[in-house]
Amino acid sequence: MRRGSLTIALALGLVTSACTGAAGNGSRSTAGASALPDVSEREIAAQVCGAVSHEVLLRTWRGVMPGRSGDIQIIPRYPNFVNGGLTHATPYAYTQDVPVVLYGPGYVRPGIYPRPITLADIAPTEGALLKFAFHAPDGTAQAQALLPRDARGVPRLLVTLVWDSAGWDVLNRWKGDWPYLRSLLPHAALFTHATVGSSPSNTPTGHSIIGTGAFPMHSGFVDEYLRVNGRIQKPNAAGPSFLVLPTLADLYDLHMHNRPLVGGLVSLSAHLMMMSHGSEWGGGDRDLAVTREAEFAPTAGAETDVWNLTPQMAPYYTFPSYVNSLPPVTAYTRTLDAADGTLDGAWRGHPFTELHNGFDTPARTPYQTTLIETVIEREGFGADEVPDLLFVNYKAIDTIGHLFSADSLEMSDAVRYQDAALKTLVEFLNRVVGAGRWAMVLTADHGTQRDPAVSGAFMIDINKLTSLLEETFDHDADGVPLIQKVRATEIWVNPTELADNGVSLEQVSEYLMGLTEQQTYKNRHTPAPAHAGDRVFAAAFPSSMLSGLPCLPEARAST
Repeated sequence: MRRGSLTIALALGLVTSACTGAAGNGSRSTAGASALPDVSEREIAAQVCGAVSHEVLLRTWRGVMPGRSGDIQIIPRYPNFVNGGLTHATPYAYTQDVPVVLYGPGYVRPGIYPRPITLADIAPTEGALLKFAFHAPDGTAQAQALLPRDARGVPRLLVTLVWDSAGWDVLNRWKGDWPYLRSLLPHAALFTHATVGSSPSNTPTGHSIIGTGAFPMHSGFVDEYLRVNGRIQKPNAAGPSFLVLPTLADLYDLHMHNRPLVGGLVSLSAHLMMMSHGSEWGGGDRDLAVTREAEFAPTAGAETDVWNLTPQMAPYYTFPSYVNSLPPVTAYTRTLDAADGTLDGAWRGHPFTELHNGFDTPARTPYQTTLIETVIEREGFGADEVPDLLFVNYKAIDTIGHLFSADSLEMSDAVRYQDAALKTLVEFLNRVVGAGRWAMVLTADHGTQRDPAVSGAFMIDINKLTSLLEETFDHDADGVPLIQKVRATEIWVNPTELADNGVSLEQVSEYLMGLTEQQTYKNRHTPAPAHAGDRVFAAAFPSSMLSGLPCLPEARAST
Protein backbone atom coordinates (compact mmCIF):
# COMPACT_ATOMS: atom_id res chain seq x y z
CA MET A 1 0.00 0.00 0.00
CA ARG A 2 1.11 3.50 -0.75
CA ARG A 3 0.13 5.95 1.96
CA GLY A 4 -1.97 8.97 1.07
CA SER A 5 0.05 11.86 -0.26
CA LEU A 6 -0.92 15.45 0.25
CA THR A 7 0.21 18.22 -2.04
CA ILE A 8 -0.38 21.90 -1.43
CA ALA A 9 -0.45 23.80 -4.71
CA LEU A 10 -1.60 27.12 -6.10
CA ALA A 11 -1.58 28.87 -2.74
CA LEU A 12 -3.07 25.90 -0.95
CA GLY A 13 -5.64 25.39 -3.65
CA LEU A 14 -5.60 21.59 -3.86
CA VAL A 15 -4.92 18.68 -1.55
CA THR A 16 -4.70 15.28 -3.12
CA SER A 17 -4.35 11.80 -1.66
CA ALA A 18 -4.08 8.28 -2.95
CA CYS A 19 -3.53 4.81 -1.61
CA THR A 20 -3.39 1.26 -2.85
CA GLY A 21 -3.79 -2.05 -1.08
CA ALA A 22 -1.44 -4.94 -0.60
CA ALA A 23 -1.94 -8.07 -2.63
CA GLY A 24 -3.08 -11.32 -1.05
CA ASN A 25 -1.32 -14.68 -1.02
CA GLY A 26 -2.07 -18.17 -2.33
CA SER A 27 -5.32 -20.10 -2.05
CA ARG A 28 -6.25 -22.34 0.88
CA SER A 29 -9.00 -24.72 1.93
CA THR A 30 -12.35 -23.53 3.30
CA ALA A 31 -13.40 -26.92 4.61
CA GLY A 32 -14.75 -27.52 8.12
CA ALA A 33 -12.64 -27.55 11.25
CA SER A 34 -12.03 -31.28 11.13
CA ALA A 35 -10.51 -30.95 7.65
CA LEU A 36 -8.24 -28.05 8.56
CA PRO A 37 -4.63 -29.09 9.17
CA ASP A 38 -2.63 -27.65 12.01
CA VAL A 39 -0.84 -24.51 10.92
CA SER A 40 2.18 -23.08 12.67
CA GLU A 41 2.76 -19.49 13.73
CA ARG A 42 5.78 -19.47 11.46
CA GLU A 43 3.61 -20.27 8.44
CA ILE A 44 1.04 -17.63 9.35
CA ALA A 45 3.77 -15.06 9.98
CA ALA A 46 5.19 -15.69 6.52
CA GLN A 47 1.73 -15.28 4.99
CA VAL A 48 1.08 -12.03 6.88
CA CYS A 49 4.45 -10.50 6.07
CA GLY A 50 4.05 -11.41 2.41
CA ALA A 51 0.55 -9.95 2.12
CA VAL A 52 0.41 -6.80 4.26
CA SER A 53 2.47 -3.63 4.13
CA HIS A 54 4.64 -2.62 7.05
CA GLU A 55 2.61 0.54 7.60
CA VAL A 56 -0.67 -1.37 7.92
CA LEU A 57 0.89 -3.88 10.33
CA LEU A 58 2.41 -1.07 12.39
CA ARG A 59 -0.99 0.59 12.77
CA THR A 60 -2.54 -2.73 13.68
CA TRP A 61 0.09 -3.43 16.35
CA ARG A 62 -0.33 0.03 17.87
CA GLY A 63 -4.04 -0.62 18.22
CA VAL A 64 -3.81 -3.87 20.17
CA MET A 65 -3.70 -4.19 23.96
CA PRO A 66 -3.42 -7.85 25.01
CA GLY A 67 -6.44 -8.92 27.02
CA ARG A 68 -8.64 -6.06 25.83
CA SER A 69 -8.36 -6.43 22.06
CA GLY A 70 -9.81 -9.17 19.93
CA ASP A 71 -8.02 -12.50 19.87
CA ILE A 72 -7.74 -12.48 16.07
CA GLN A 73 -6.84 -9.54 13.85
CA ILE A 74 -8.49 -9.41 10.42
CA ILE A 75 -7.25 -7.20 7.59
CA PRO A 76 -9.58 -7.17 4.57
CA ARG A 77 -8.03 -6.97 1.13
CA TYR A 78 -7.92 -3.34 0.09
CA PRO A 79 -10.47 -1.74 -0.29
CA ASN A 80 -12.82 -4.41 1.14
CA PHE A 81 -14.36 -3.89 4.57
CA VAL A 82 -16.26 -5.93 7.13
CA ASN A 83 -19.74 -4.48 6.89
CA GLY A 84 -22.10 -3.82 9.74
CA GLY A 85 -22.63 -0.46 8.03
CA LEU A 86 -20.35 1.92 6.16
CA THR A 87 -17.48 1.47 8.60
CA HIS A 88 -14.45 3.75 8.70
CA ALA A 89 -12.52 1.35 10.95
CA THR A 90 -9.66 0.36 8.64
CA PRO A 91 -5.85 0.45 8.68
CA TYR A 92 -5.72 1.97 5.20
CA ALA A 93 -4.86 5.54 4.23
CA TYR A 94 -8.33 6.56 3.09
CA THR A 95 -9.55 6.43 6.69
CA GLN A 96 -6.18 7.13 8.33
CA ASP A 97 -5.04 10.39 6.66
CA VAL A 98 -6.40 13.33 8.63
CA PRO A 99 -5.89 17.09 8.71
CA VAL A 100 -4.00 18.67 11.59
CA VAL A 101 -4.17 22.46 11.52
CA LEU A 102 -2.77 24.73 14.25
CA TYR A 103 -4.25 28.21 14.17
CA GLY A 104 -3.40 30.99 16.60
CA PRO A 105 -1.94 34.34 15.57
CA GLY A 106 0.80 35.22 18.03
CA TYR A 107 1.36 31.60 19.04
CA VAL A 108 1.69 29.51 15.88
CA ARG A 109 4.36 29.71 13.18
CA PRO A 110 2.41 29.54 9.88
CA GLY A 111 3.70 27.18 7.24
CA ILE A 112 3.49 23.80 5.56
CA TYR A 113 4.92 20.98 7.67
CA PRO A 114 5.44 17.77 5.69
CA ARG A 115 7.01 15.75 8.50
CA PRO A 116 4.85 12.65 9.18
CA ILE A 117 2.97 12.92 12.45
CA THR A 118 0.06 11.11 14.12
CA LEU A 119 -2.81 12.15 16.36
CA ALA A 120 -0.54 11.22 19.28
CA ASP A 121 1.51 14.36 18.58
CA ILE A 122 -1.40 16.72 19.27
CA ALA A 123 -1.43 16.53 23.08
CA PRO A 124 2.31 17.20 23.59
CA THR A 125 2.14 20.00 21.01
CA GLU A 126 -0.75 21.56 22.91
CA GLY A 127 1.30 21.13 26.07
CA ALA A 128 4.14 23.08 24.45
CA LEU A 129 1.66 25.76 23.41
CA LEU A 130 0.61 26.02 27.07
CA LYS A 131 4.28 25.95 28.16
CA PHE A 132 3.55 22.75 30.07
CA ALA A 133 5.76 19.71 29.65
CA PHE A 134 3.43 16.82 28.86
CA HIS A 135 4.99 13.38 28.46
CA ALA A 136 3.15 11.49 25.73
CA PRO A 137 3.94 7.77 25.44
CA ASP A 138 3.68 7.83 21.64
CA GLY A 139 3.70 11.50 20.64
CA THR A 140 6.19 14.32 20.32
CA ALA A 141 5.65 18.07 20.63
CA GLN A 142 5.83 19.65 17.17
CA ALA A 143 7.48 22.81 18.49
CA GLN A 144 8.71 23.76 15.02
CA ALA A 145 5.12 24.87 14.31
CA LEU A 146 5.10 27.27 17.27
CA LEU A 147 6.69 30.67 17.66
CA PRO A 148 9.77 30.66 19.94
CA ARG A 149 8.80 30.12 23.57
CA ASP A 150 10.20 33.47 24.69
CA ALA A 151 8.42 35.32 21.88
CA ARG A 152 4.90 34.27 22.74
CA GLY A 153 2.59 34.21 25.71
CA VAL A 154 0.00 31.58 26.59
CA PRO A 155 -3.47 31.71 25.03
CA ARG A 156 -6.43 32.40 27.29
CA LEU A 157 -8.34 29.68 25.52
CA LEU A 158 -7.09 26.61 23.67
CA VAL A 159 -9.75 24.91 21.54
CA THR A 160 -9.34 21.34 20.29
CA LEU A 161 -11.81 21.10 17.42
CA VAL A 162 -12.62 17.73 15.84
CA TRP A 163 -14.46 17.53 12.54
CA ASP A 164 -15.56 13.97 13.18
CA SER A 165 -14.76 11.71 10.20
CA ALA A 166 -13.45 14.57 8.02
CA GLY A 167 -10.27 12.87 6.83
CA TRP A 168 -8.39 14.04 3.77
CA ASP A 169 -10.34 11.68 1.53
CA VAL A 170 -13.50 13.62 2.39
CA LEU A 171 -11.85 17.03 2.03
CA ASN A 172 -10.22 16.04 -1.26
CA ARG A 173 -13.47 14.64 -2.62
CA TRP A 174 -15.24 17.93 -1.86
CA LYS A 175 -12.30 20.31 -2.13
CA GLY A 176 -14.46 23.25 -3.19
CA ASP A 177 -16.68 23.03 -0.11
CA TRP A 178 -14.33 24.36 2.58
CA PRO A 179 -13.23 27.82 1.34
CA TYR A 180 -13.07 29.35 4.82
CA LEU A 181 -10.75 26.66 6.18
CA ARG A 182 -8.60 27.12 3.09
CA SER A 183 -8.49 30.87 3.76
CA LEU A 184 -7.05 30.20 7.23
CA LEU A 185 -4.27 27.91 6.04
CA PRO A 186 -1.79 30.66 5.02
CA HIS A 187 -2.07 31.89 8.62
CA ALA A 188 -1.83 28.45 10.20
CA ALA A 189 0.53 25.52 10.59
CA LEU A 190 -0.67 22.72 8.31
CA PHE A 191 0.69 19.19 8.76
CA THR A 192 0.28 17.54 5.39
CA HIS A 193 1.20 13.99 6.41
CA ALA A 194 -0.82 13.41 9.56
CA THR A 195 -2.47 10.07 10.25
CA VAL A 196 -4.52 8.51 13.03
CA GLY A 197 -1.52 6.23 13.57
CA SER A 198 -3.27 3.08 14.79
CA SER A 199 -6.00 0.71 13.70
CA PRO A 200 -8.97 0.61 13.92
CA SER A 201 -9.62 4.23 12.98
CA ASN A 202 -12.78 5.05 14.90
CA THR A 203 -14.26 7.33 17.56
CA PRO A 204 -12.91 5.89 20.84
CA THR A 205 -9.43 5.26 19.51
CA GLY A 206 -9.07 8.60 17.73
CA HIS A 207 -10.25 10.74 20.61
CA SER A 208 -8.25 8.87 23.22
CA ILE A 209 -5.11 9.29 21.11
CA ILE A 210 -5.77 13.04 20.81
CA GLY A 211 -6.20 13.36 24.57
CA THR A 212 -3.44 11.11 25.89
CA GLY A 213 -0.79 11.21 23.18
CA ALA A 214 -0.87 7.40 23.40
CA PHE A 215 -1.98 4.67 21.03
CA PRO A 216 -4.57 2.11 22.21
CA MET A 217 -1.80 -0.38 22.98
CA HIS A 218 -0.97 1.88 25.94
CA SER A 219 -4.25 3.66 26.73
CA GLY A 220 -6.58 0.66 26.58
CA PHE A 221 -9.18 2.27 24.29
CA VAL A 222 -8.85 -0.32 21.55
CA ASP A 223 -12.18 -0.15 19.69
CA GLU A 224 -15.89 0.64 20.00
CA TYR A 225 -15.85 -2.39 22.31
CA LEU A 226 -13.18 -3.93 24.53
CA ARG A 227 -12.80 -6.90 26.84
CA VAL A 228 -12.65 -6.15 30.55
CA ASN A 229 -12.97 -8.85 33.22
CA GLY A 230 -13.96 -11.34 30.54
CA ARG A 231 -16.85 -9.22 29.25
CA ILE A 232 -17.11 -7.34 25.96
CA GLN A 233 -18.11 -3.81 26.94
CA LYS A 234 -18.40 -0.31 25.52
CA PRO A 235 -15.35 1.80 26.40
CA ASN A 236 -17.25 4.08 28.80
CA ALA A 237 -19.61 1.47 30.24
CA ALA A 238 -18.16 2.10 33.70
CA GLY A 239 -17.44 5.80 33.32
CA PRO A 240 -14.03 7.11 32.21
CA SER A 241 -11.97 4.55 34.13
CA PHE A 242 -11.32 2.20 31.18
CA LEU A 243 -8.94 4.83 29.78
CA VAL A 244 -5.89 3.83 31.81
CA LEU A 245 -3.66 6.85 31.07
CA PRO A 246 -4.15 10.52 32.01
CA THR A 247 -4.91 13.11 29.36
CA LEU A 248 -3.18 16.42 28.83
CA ALA A 249 -6.16 18.17 30.44
CA ASP A 250 -6.06 15.85 33.47
CA LEU A 251 -2.46 16.73 34.23
CA TYR A 252 -2.52 20.37 33.17
CA ASP A 253 -5.60 21.09 35.27
CA LEU A 254 -3.93 19.50 38.30
CA HIS A 255 -0.73 21.43 37.61
CA MET A 256 -2.79 24.62 37.62
CA HIS A 257 -4.60 23.61 40.85
CA ASN A 258 -7.87 23.13 38.95
CA ARG A 259 -8.12 26.84 38.17
CA PRO A 260 -8.60 26.45 34.39
CA LEU A 261 -12.05 25.91 32.97
CA VAL A 262 -12.02 22.58 31.14
CA GLY A 263 -14.97 21.61 28.99
CA GLY A 264 -16.06 19.04 26.42
CA LEU A 265 -18.98 19.80 24.08
CA VAL A 266 -19.43 16.59 22.14
CA SER A 267 -21.99 13.88 21.38
CA LEU A 268 -20.70 10.59 22.81
CA SER A 269 -19.01 9.63 26.05
CA ALA A 270 -16.01 8.37 24.08
CA HIS A 271 -15.49 11.86 22.66
CA LEU A 272 -14.87 13.14 26.19
CA MET A 273 -11.73 11.06 26.48
CA MET A 274 -9.87 13.61 24.40
CA MET A 275 -10.66 15.93 27.31
CA SER A 276 -10.28 14.30 30.72
CA HIS A 277 -11.39 11.80 33.34
CA GLY A 278 -13.00 14.67 35.26
CA SER A 279 -12.98 14.01 39.00
CA GLU A 280 -12.30 10.31 38.44
CA TRP A 281 -8.58 11.05 38.05
CA GLY A 282 -7.07 11.61 41.49
CA GLY A 283 -7.23 15.27 42.45
CA GLY A 284 -9.21 16.34 39.41
CA ASP A 285 -12.42 18.32 39.50
CA ARG A 286 -15.71 17.82 37.66
CA ASP A 287 -14.97 19.32 34.27
CA LEU A 288 -17.91 20.59 32.24
CA ALA A 289 -19.26 18.00 29.80
CA VAL A 290 -22.14 17.70 27.33
CA THR A 291 -23.08 14.54 25.43
CA ARG A 292 -26.30 13.03 24.06
CA GLU A 293 -25.53 9.33 24.24
CA ALA A 294 -28.20 6.64 24.54
CA GLU A 295 -27.29 4.54 27.56
CA PHE A 296 -28.57 1.06 26.68
CA ALA A 297 -28.41 1.20 22.88
CA PRO A 298 -27.19 -1.83 20.92
CA THR A 299 -24.44 0.24 19.27
CA ALA A 300 -21.83 2.47 20.88
CA GLY A 301 -22.73 5.46 18.71
CA ALA A 302 -26.47 5.71 19.39
CA GLU A 303 -27.83 9.07 20.57
CA THR A 304 -30.88 10.39 22.40
CA ASP A 305 -33.02 13.43 21.55
CA VAL A 306 -31.60 15.64 24.32
CA TRP A 307 -28.20 16.62 25.66
CA ASN A 308 -27.18 14.58 28.69
CA LEU A 309 -24.53 12.59 30.50
CA THR A 310 -24.99 8.86 30.97
CA PRO A 311 -25.40 7.72 34.59
CA GLN A 312 -21.94 6.15 34.38
CA MET A 313 -20.29 9.43 33.33
CA ALA A 314 -22.39 11.92 35.32
CA PRO A 315 -20.63 11.48 38.71
CA TYR A 316 -17.34 12.75 37.29
CA TYR A 317 -18.41 15.79 35.27
CA THR A 318 -20.63 18.86 35.48
CA PHE A 319 -23.55 19.04 33.05
CA PRO A 320 -24.90 22.53 32.21
CA SER A 321 -28.62 21.78 32.06
CA TYR A 322 -29.40 25.06 30.30
CA VAL A 323 -28.17 23.59 27.00
CA ASN A 324 -31.53 21.83 26.66
CA SER A 325 -33.30 25.21 26.80
CA LEU A 326 -31.75 26.36 23.53
CA PRO A 327 -33.87 26.48 20.35
CA PRO A 328 -34.27 22.92 18.99
CA VAL A 329 -32.45 21.61 15.96
CA THR A 330 -35.68 21.97 13.99
CA ALA A 331 -35.10 25.73 14.16
CA TYR A 332 -32.13 25.16 11.85
CA THR A 333 -33.70 22.80 9.33
CA ARG A 334 -35.69 25.38 7.36
CA THR A 335 -32.70 26.65 5.37
CA LEU A 336 -31.67 23.09 4.59
CA ASP A 337 -35.24 22.22 3.65
CA ALA A 338 -35.51 25.18 1.27
CA ALA A 339 -32.23 24.43 -0.53
CA ASP A 340 -34.04 22.49 -3.28
CA GLY A 341 -36.63 25.25 -3.75
CA THR A 342 -39.43 23.46 -1.92
CA LEU A 343 -40.34 23.44 1.76
CA ASP A 344 -41.39 19.81 1.99
CA GLY A 345 -39.98 18.69 5.32
CA ALA A 346 -37.10 16.91 3.65
CA TRP A 347 -33.43 17.27 2.77
CA ARG A 348 -32.47 15.99 -0.66
CA GLY A 349 -35.60 13.86 -0.56
CA HIS A 350 -34.92 12.46 2.93
CA PRO A 351 -37.70 13.38 5.39
CA PHE A 352 -36.37 15.01 8.54
CA THR A 353 -38.61 12.66 10.54
CA GLU A 354 -36.44 9.78 9.30
CA LEU A 355 -33.23 11.61 10.21
CA HIS A 356 -33.63 12.11 13.94
CA ASN A 357 -35.77 15.19 13.26
CA GLY A 358 -32.76 16.92 11.77
CA PHE A 359 -29.95 15.79 14.07
CA ASP A 360 -28.71 13.44 11.35
CA THR A 361 -28.44 16.27 8.80
CA PRO A 362 -26.15 19.27 8.33
CA ALA A 363 -28.66 21.35 10.36
CA ARG A 364 -27.04 19.82 13.42
CA THR A 365 -23.88 21.84 12.78
CA PRO A 366 -25.25 25.41 13.23
CA TYR A 367 -27.36 24.14 16.11
CA GLN A 368 -24.24 22.80 17.80
CA THR A 369 -22.37 26.04 17.10
CA THR A 370 -25.03 27.98 19.00
CA LEU A 371 -24.59 25.59 21.92
CA ILE A 372 -20.81 26.10 21.84
CA GLU A 373 -21.11 29.87 21.80
CA THR A 374 -23.66 29.83 24.62
CA VAL A 375 -21.48 27.70 26.88
CA ILE A 376 -18.36 29.78 26.21
CA GLU A 377 -20.16 32.99 27.16
CA ARG A 378 -22.12 31.68 30.13
CA GLU A 379 -19.20 29.78 31.67
CA GLY A 380 -16.58 32.42 30.88
CA PHE A 381 -14.13 30.38 28.82
CA GLY A 382 -11.16 32.58 27.93
CA ALA A 383 -12.38 35.44 30.14
CA ASP A 384 -9.26 35.78 32.30
CA GLU A 385 -5.52 35.17 32.22
CA VAL A 386 -5.78 31.56 33.38
CA PRO A 387 -5.66 29.41 30.22
CA ASP A 388 -8.83 27.39 29.66
CA LEU A 389 -9.25 24.26 27.58
CA LEU A 390 -12.28 23.51 25.42
CA PHE A 391 -12.73 20.27 23.47
CA VAL A 392 -15.36 20.18 20.73
CA ASN A 393 -16.57 17.39 18.48
CA TYR A 394 -18.80 18.21 15.50
CA LYS A 395 -20.60 14.98 14.60
CA ALA A 396 -22.57 15.69 11.40
CA ILE A 397 -19.92 14.61 8.86
CA ASP A 398 -19.51 11.28 10.64
CA THR A 399 -23.25 10.63 10.87
CA ILE A 400 -23.81 11.52 7.22
CA GLY A 401 -20.84 9.42 6.19
CA HIS A 402 -22.33 6.35 7.85
CA LEU A 403 -25.66 6.97 6.14
CA PHE A 404 -24.54 8.07 2.67
CA SER A 405 -20.72 7.61 2.29
CA ALA A 406 -17.92 10.07 1.56
CA ASP A 407 -18.94 10.31 -2.11
CA SER A 408 -22.54 11.43 -1.65
CA LEU A 409 -23.97 14.86 -2.36
CA GLU A 410 -25.21 14.74 1.21
CA MET A 411 -21.55 14.76 2.28
CA SER A 412 -20.94 17.84 0.17
CA ASP A 413 -23.67 19.61 2.13
CA ALA A 414 -22.17 18.43 5.42
CA VAL A 415 -18.72 19.80 4.56
CA ARG A 416 -20.13 23.16 3.41
CA TYR A 417 -22.10 23.55 6.63
CA GLN A 418 -19.07 22.59 8.69
CA ASP A 419 -16.90 25.16 6.93
CA ALA A 420 -19.51 27.87 7.47
CA ALA A 421 -19.67 26.97 11.16
CA LEU A 422 -15.89 27.36 11.42
CA LYS A 423 -16.15 30.92 10.12
CA THR A 424 -18.91 31.67 12.62
CA LEU A 425 -16.92 30.19 15.49
CA VAL A 426 -13.65 31.97 14.64
CA GLU A 427 -15.44 35.33 14.38
CA PHE A 428 -17.19 34.64 17.69
CA LEU A 429 -13.91 33.79 19.46
CA ASN A 430 -12.24 36.90 18.08
CA ARG A 431 -15.14 38.98 19.36
CA VAL A 432 -15.70 37.38 22.77
CA VAL A 433 -12.29 36.05 23.82
CA GLY A 434 -10.30 38.52 21.73
CA ALA A 435 -8.22 38.28 18.57
CA GLY A 436 -4.74 37.02 19.42
CA ARG A 437 -5.88 35.64 22.79
CA TRP A 438 -6.89 32.13 21.74
CA ALA A 439 -5.55 29.24 19.69
CA MET A 440 -7.08 26.23 18.01
CA VAL A 441 -6.09 22.76 16.84
CA LEU A 442 -8.42 21.51 14.12
CA THR A 443 -8.29 17.85 13.22
CA ALA A 444 -10.35 14.74 12.49
CA ASP A 445 -10.46 11.52 14.48
CA HIS A 446 -10.57 9.41 11.29
CA GLY A 447 -11.83 9.43 7.71
CA THR A 448 -15.04 8.23 6.07
CA GLN A 449 -15.89 5.12 4.09
CA ARG A 450 -16.13 5.53 0.33
CA ASP A 451 -19.15 4.44 -1.66
CA PRO A 452 -18.37 0.83 -2.68
CA ALA A 453 -19.71 1.64 -6.15
CA VAL A 454 -16.89 4.20 -6.43
CA SER A 455 -14.07 2.43 -4.59
CA GLY A 456 -14.82 -1.08 -5.82
CA ALA A 457 -14.87 -2.39 -2.25
CA PHE A 458 -16.45 -5.72 -1.47
CA MET A 459 -18.64 -5.59 1.66
CA ILE A 460 -17.98 -8.58 3.93
CA ASP A 461 -21.19 -9.38 5.81
CA ILE A 462 -20.42 -9.31 9.52
CA ASN A 463 -23.39 -11.57 10.31
CA LYS A 464 -22.41 -14.19 7.74
CA LEU A 465 -18.87 -14.09 9.05
CA THR A 466 -20.08 -14.77 12.59
CA SER A 467 -22.39 -17.58 11.45
CA LEU A 468 -19.70 -19.26 9.37
CA LEU A 469 -17.28 -19.30 12.29
CA GLU A 470 -19.88 -20.71 14.68
CA GLU A 471 -21.02 -23.38 12.22
CA THR A 472 -17.48 -24.44 11.40
CA PHE A 473 -15.84 -24.46 14.81
CA ASP A 474 -18.45 -24.62 17.60
CA HIS A 475 -19.60 -28.23 17.79
CA ASP A 476 -19.85 -28.92 21.56
CA ALA A 477 -23.62 -28.20 21.66
CA ASP A 478 -23.47 -26.44 25.04
CA GLY A 479 -25.31 -23.36 23.81
CA VAL A 480 -22.37 -21.05 24.59
CA PRO A 481 -21.22 -19.08 21.54
CA LEU A 482 -17.61 -19.50 20.48
CA ILE A 483 -17.50 -16.06 18.89
CA GLN A 484 -18.02 -13.25 21.39
CA LYS A 485 -17.81 -10.31 18.98
CA VAL A 486 -16.84 -9.62 15.38
CA ARG A 487 -15.73 -6.10 14.49
CA ALA A 488 -14.28 -4.54 11.36
CA THR A 489 -10.68 -5.35 12.30
CA GLU A 490 -10.80 -7.94 15.06
CA ILE A 491 -12.63 -10.92 16.54
CA TRP A 492 -13.08 -11.85 20.19
CA VAL A 493 -13.22 -15.61 20.85
CA ASN A 494 -14.40 -17.38 23.99
CA PRO A 495 -11.21 -19.13 25.18
CA THR A 496 -13.08 -21.85 27.06
CA GLU A 497 -15.21 -22.69 24.04
CA LEU A 498 -12.12 -22.69 21.84
CA ALA A 499 -10.47 -25.28 24.08
CA ASP A 500 -13.64 -27.34 24.45
CA ASN A 501 -13.90 -27.62 20.67
CA GLY A 502 -10.23 -28.57 20.28
CA VAL A 503 -9.55 -25.66 17.97
CA SER A 504 -6.63 -23.22 17.85
CA LEU A 505 -6.65 -19.54 16.95
CA GLU A 506 -4.25 -20.41 14.16
CA GLN A 507 -6.82 -22.77 12.63
CA VAL A 508 -9.55 -20.15 12.85
CA SER A 509 -7.21 -17.64 11.23
CA GLU A 510 -6.36 -20.05 8.43
CA TYR A 511 -10.05 -20.66 7.80
CA LEU A 512 -10.73 -16.92 7.63
CA MET A 513 -7.99 -16.50 5.05
CA GLY A 514 -9.78 -18.92 2.76
CA LEU A 515 -13.18 -17.21 2.79
CA THR A 516 -14.44 -15.94 -0.55
CA GLU A 517 -16.84 -13.33 -1.84
CA GLN A 518 -19.43 -16.01 -2.57
CA GLN A 519 -19.43 -17.07 1.09
CA THR A 520 -19.51 -13.60 2.65
CA TYR A 521 -21.40 -11.21 0.37
CA LYS A 522 -23.70 -8.62 1.94
CA ASN A 523 -27.43 -8.83 1.26
CA ARG A 524 -28.21 -8.34 -2.44
CA HIS A 525 -24.62 -7.54 -3.41
CA THR A 526 -24.00 -10.87 -5.11
CA PRO A 527 -20.44 -11.05 -6.43
CA ALA A 528 -19.86 -11.25 -10.14
CA PRO A 529 -19.18 -14.83 -11.27
CA ALA A 530 -15.63 -13.92 -12.19
CA HIS A 531 -14.97 -12.77 -8.60
CA ALA A 532 -17.07 -15.21 -6.59
CA GLY A 533 -13.96 -17.17 -5.66
CA ASP A 534 -11.87 -14.12 -4.75
CA ARG A 535 -10.65 -14.17 -1.18
CA VAL A 536 -11.84 -11.28 0.99
CA PHE A 537 -9.02 -11.03 3.55
CA ALA A 538 -5.40 -10.03 3.06
CA ALA A 539 -4.51 -11.43 6.47
CA ALA A 540 -6.02 -13.04 9.56
CA PHE A 541 -3.84 -14.01 12.51
CA PRO A 542 -3.82 -14.33 16.31
CA SER A 543 -3.24 -10.94 17.92
CA SER A 544 -0.50 -12.45 20.07
CA MET A 545 1.65 -12.92 16.96
CA LEU A 546 2.11 -9.19 16.36
CA SER A 547 5.03 -8.87 18.77
CA GLY A 548 6.96 -11.60 16.98
CA LEU A 549 6.38 -10.81 13.31
CA PRO A 550 9.77 -10.71 11.56
CA CYS A 551 8.56 -7.88 9.30
CA LEU A 552 7.58 -5.67 12.29
CA PRO A 553 10.86 -4.79 13.99
CA GLU A 554 9.20 -2.12 16.16
CA ALA A 555 7.09 -4.78 17.87
CA ARG A 556 9.99 -7.21 18.25
CA ALA A 557 12.14 -4.48 19.78
CA SER A 558 9.48 -3.71 22.39
CA THR A 559 9.32 -7.26 23.76
